[in-house]
Amino acid sequence: MAISPRPILVSIPHASSAVPEEVADKIALTAEELLGYTDLFTEEIFNIDNVYKVQSNFSRVIVDPNRAPDDISKEYELAAEGVTVHTTWDGKSVYKVEPDQEVVDTLIKNYHDPYHEALEQHIPKVQFLIDCHSFLPFGPKLKKDSGKERPDINLGNMNFSSCTREHTVFFRDFFEERGYKVAINFPYTGKYILGHHCHRRRIPPFLVPGIQIELNQGLYVRKDDQKIPEKVAEFKSLFEDLVDAFMVKFCPGECPDEGV
Repeated sequence: MAISPRPILVSIPHASSAVPEEVADKIALTAEELLGYTDLFTEEIFNIDNVYKVQSNFSRVIVDPNRAPDDISKEYELAAEGVTVHTTWDGKSVYKVEPDQEVVDTLIKNYHDPYHEALEQHIPKVQFLIDCHSFLPFGPKLKKDSGKERPDINLGNMNFSSCTREHTVFFRDFFEERGYKVAINFPYTGKYILGHHCHRRRIPPFLVPGIQIELNQGLYVRKDDQKIPEKVAEFKSLFEDLVDAFMVKFCPGECPDEGV
């Protein structure tokens, strides 16, 4: 007997360091550097049971699902990168040879668009979207919070437009009650995933309330980018508890259905 997923959609857009074959021979970054630009171990921490999930299988510096497909910025301007990244947040060139526009268009078609198509398939079935990320303990040099210590948890709600006040307060209180320092919309408010798929009012089949969660890597990653296994397990359990608590508060009648 199969159990239907709970009406929560988990998005994990920045977990992979894989490079698409279209640009494999053009990359200047090493495998170790590419790993460092991922949201480290989010594929484990946010692998929440019995929910809908969409996870990217390619590096964010090649095509970023959390940027608009028509955001064709080629360099950092005010510390913001486009859908394809050419300079990393610490100032390194991504490519030995820059891809031409035809290749960029192919990357967007083959890797960016399918991510959002997968989200769109689940939107009518869910009540809430959680966009899952992690961030560096201190702001990198090309970001607006360069050198500043970051909170344990950053909640982004597109400046209070992607979910209700009640949702935001629930997430804030859940983490603060467990001793974590929480910031809302700092340093990140959310980007294209929230902007394209989320609204404080659920408008099926297109929009659903949602929030972006950034987890501080300093809580579970060593300085050599290796995980602290017991901490990764601890945070996975924490986010399982978060979804359980969300279901009790916001979806009390949404019990999983059993079927063949």
